[in-house]
Amino acid sequence: MLPATPPPPDKAKPGPLPWFTLIAATLAVGAWFAPGAFDSLVYEHSKILNGQLWRLVSGHWVHFSASHLFWNLAILIPAGAWLEKRSPATLRWTLLASPLAISLALLAFDPSLAIYAGISGVASGVLVALAVHGLLTQPTARLWWFAVLLLFIAKIAIEALRARPLNPQLVTQNIRSVPLAHLVGAAVGTTAAWWCRRK
Repeated sequence: MLPATPPPPDKAKPGPLPWFTLIAATLAVGAWFAPGAFDSLVYEHSKILNGQLWRLVSGHWVHFSASHLFWNLAILIPAGAWLEKRSPATLRWTLLASPLAISLALLAFDPSLAIYAGISGVASGVLVALAVHGLLTQPTARLWWFAVLLLFIAKIAIEALRARPLNPQLVTQNIRSVPLAHLVGAAVGTTAAWWCRRK
């Protein structure tokens, strides 16, 4: 009798649902549809200094427009689901730590920023965490993961030099890019991937 062989990849049993990624996406979509959510939750510098500290975290889940939400989720959902399948702990730590880390960095280093909204900084952290995890665990695919990181760095550099997003839809909506948020998210994602791999 021949030993049992594992099924081919296309017939393999699917893994568990990426619950943390789905919860993060659901929070953002729910905030978009909830009446008054933007005004109550957005990161607003003056209101945070006056004691509304929940805005340090909640501001990442509200968005300026439907396209702003769509493009952020277009990065967060696939990168988050992939990372959650490969390293659930890395995904969880990135999602939990990056909102507060980003907001505190904005308070400290960009005090002129009156209002900030959107999950792009968190999504950047998840994407970079996925790439760093790939570099640490997939030696044969390092070129691919280096390419992902280089594209991310190029995007941040171009947006910083132009002082506006690469996405023309966001430009027409007068939404400016905040490279610091993306860089802090990336730093959190890198730290989470390295720490979870080490453990």
